[in-house]
Amino acid sequence: MNPETAFITGLIAGLFGSTHCLGMCGGIAGLLHSQIPNRQVGFALGFHGGRISSYMIIGLLATLIGLLPGQFMPEASGAIMRGGLGVMIISMALYIAMPGRFKDHIGELMAPLTRKLTPMFQKLLPVTQFDQAIGLGMLWGLLPCGLLYTMIASAVLLADPAATSAMILAFGLGTTPALLGTGMIALRFRSITNQHGLRWLAASVMLVAGLLVAFGPMLVQLIDHPWMHFLADCVSPR
Repeated sequence: MNPETAFITGLIAGLFGSTHCLGMCGGIAGLLHSQIPNRQVGFALGFHGGRISSYMIIGLLATLIGLLPGQFMPEASGAIMRGGLGVMIISMALYIAMPGRFKDHIGELMAPLTRKLTPMFQKLLPVTQFDQAIGLGMLWGLLPCGLLYTMIASAVLLADPAATSAMILAFGLGTTPALLGTGMIALRFRSITNQHGLRWLAASVMLVAGLLVAFGPMLVQLIDHPWMHFLADCVSPR
């Protein structure tokens, strides 16, 4: 997958999966944003910048793991990982199209750890400096999250630092509006992303991307048409 398609995939996953993030991290988001003094927008940027930085670091470490199969199975690993990545994207499309139908078993399993980490946040409050906000954001980014782990698994299968960086960055940016606390912008954003038609449109884009990633080469052979070649090229690595 090329970085452009990876960015779009990550952004859609973040925007429309952020209702899940709100359920898992809503308490932390509210706690941190309640510490922001009036008009101190920089602190909010620090929280989310730190959080996304943690995502990026974890994603790039996962990419290093994903590079290993290519060293040992150069001929077979490409097709296997491409198929796995396609299935992963398709599963995210289904999650977006049918919110509430899939449980975050990993998040539920790790919920006790999340509750134990919450007092750690409280000990580091109140926030008085920008670097403190970044540190809290990075700690926030380490909290267990099933949707994030899905993106990390995708990073392993991508095995491409540029594509991983694009996808994880877009995912982090996509989750940010819903995690801005309880302000009107966040509430308005949630009402927009919960619209049935919009969610299905986003899910359809991801579904097509997943099918092209997993079966693109096969589809090009079966359907020898310029549009098929164009669609396959849209997701192929440069």
